[in-house]
Amino acid sequence: MKNFNFYNFLTDNGYQREKVRDSKGLFFANNYQKEIEPNIWNCLTVHSDKTISAASPKEGLFLINGEQPKSEEEAKELLKKLEIV
Repeated sequence: MKNFNFYNFLTDNGYQREKVRDSKGLFFANNYQKEIEPNIWNCLTVHSDKTISAASPKEGLFLINGEQPKSEEEAKELLKKLEIV
């Protein structure tokens, strides 16, 4: 059985990644964003402890320090909520 890679899933679905570092230059988090409509973006943050936080234009911040999806089906459900305008 193939392991699900959430990070590859995000990039395969059009999300851009930006590394976030603290003031000392140490890794803090990865932000994944996608422009859903012109000038309308969402954001998913993968924290250094591998938890995620997510915000969408419609829902605002709706997930704080949650678990990452473990399957493609779970990830698709998350993206549905992230991409609602």
